[in-house]
Amino acid sequence: MDRFAEKYSTKSSRLFNYNYSSPGIYFITICTLRHNNFFGKIIDNKIKFTKMGIIAKDELLKTIIIRDNLTINPWVIMPNHIHLLITLPNTHVETPRGASLHKNQIFPPIIPSHKNHPEYFSRLNVKSNQEIPKLINQFKSRVTIICRENKLFFAWQPRYYDEIVKDQGRFKKIKTYIINNPLNWQKDKYYFNNLKNNL
Repeated sequence: MDRFAEKYSTKSSRLFNYNYSSPGIYFITICTLRHNNFFGKIIDNKIKFTKMGIIAKDELLKTIIIRDNLTINPWVIMPNHIHLLITLPNTHVETPRGASLHKNQIFPPIIPSHKNHPEYFSRLNVKSNQEIPKLINQFKSRVTIICRENKLFFAWQPRYYDEIVKDQGRFKKIKTYIINNPLNWQKDKYYFNNLKNNL
């Protein structure tokens, strides 16, 4: 396992040569630096936000409003991480003969990273045109800038973690996990005592 400061994993789970603007559902986890509880504390199964937590929440709500080309639901802000379930809608394509093509499959198959595959080049990881990385980077940047403007020490863990949701069963499991995250905080792998046990 790759480590940051000899303690924390920062290895990206992003698929090589996958187009993160492709229609689908993405489970995103963003962590604070060294898993510090910058955003608040869980009290009575609800998070009590710090100033940094309020900033993160405000910026996330702005992101949801601005990004009307996608859906972020559900989501949760925990003391040291944020979970997002992001849906990029299917694309609508007009063919030269006027026929309409619409991809109804919201859980696209993972295309192998092989040049002989017919969809290889359509899924190349062009960073400037990647919807998910662009969204996450802009959100992280805004939170950091506002914290600095308010003279608050804050930092993110480098990179983030993602999973491309493959089927309805996995989607339901992740959705339930996000909704119940505050309730199950002490069992969470990002809970401080659990982190210490994994070092």
